[in-house]
Amino acid sequence: MDKTYIKGSFKEIDGKYGSFFNMSFKLEDLQELANDKGYINLTISKRKEVGQYGDTHSIVLNEYKPKSKDEGVSDISIEDVPF
Repeated sequence: MDKTYIKGSFKEIDGKYGSFFNMSFKLEDLQELANDKGYINLTISKRKEVGQYGDTHSIVLNEYKPKSKDEGVSDISIEDVPF
């Protein structure tokens, strides 16, 4: 499955009280990625190399969808257990 990278800038900054992240992106870019409930699930990962503009992390759209109960493991009854 191809990853959908989020356009923007994502930098880890070391501050006086620890490290934190600065992120900036266009709202319009994110709005079109929202799911049917209006949520956008994102995954942040550290880049192997710092980007051209100092970006230290990448953000991708997390499109994981759990299987419904009908698609998952079926219920097992006591008669199905081999011992």
